Formats: sequence, C-alpha cells, structure tokens
Amino acid sequence: MSNTTTVPHLVLERYPHIARAIEIPGDIQGDTNAEHQFLFPILMRDYSTEWEIICEEVDTGIAEGAISFNLGTGEITLLNG
Repeated sequence: MSNTTTVPHLVLERYPHIARAIEIPGDIQGDTNAEHQFLFPILMRDYSTEWEIICEEVDTGIAEGAISFNLGTGEITLLNG
C-alpha cells in the first residue's frame, strides 16, 4: 500500500483483475477524491467480497495503530511504513 490512499484505490492495488475491469473516466483521473467517489459504489456493488476483505484489513490496521483513516476525505494513511 502506498503511504496515503483510499479504500477504493487499495482495492484496485490489491486486485489487479478489478483494476483492469473498471475504466476511470479521463476527466476525473488523477483527482483522488473524484476517483474515490466514482469507484466506491461500483466496488461495493460488483466486488463486495474484495471490498469487505480490504475493509477488514483497514479496520485491523486502525485497531493496531498502523493505519489512520480520515473520515472527511476517505484517505487511509499507513503510519508504520
């Protein structure tokens, strides 16, 4: 995982088959927040198993103090890496 990311981006990082299956519109590429908003409903609907796995990993990381989660931006920050 990169130092700062979002849950949807982390799903794409961990599951290349999902990244290949979803095309992010060109007008929002590079805008992390816009990409997050675009990806979030697609991943929850079409890739719920992978979504839940990543959410559990993030929850564990938060509980262990290894990850912080910004509710306002949806960003996840890896604290010990």
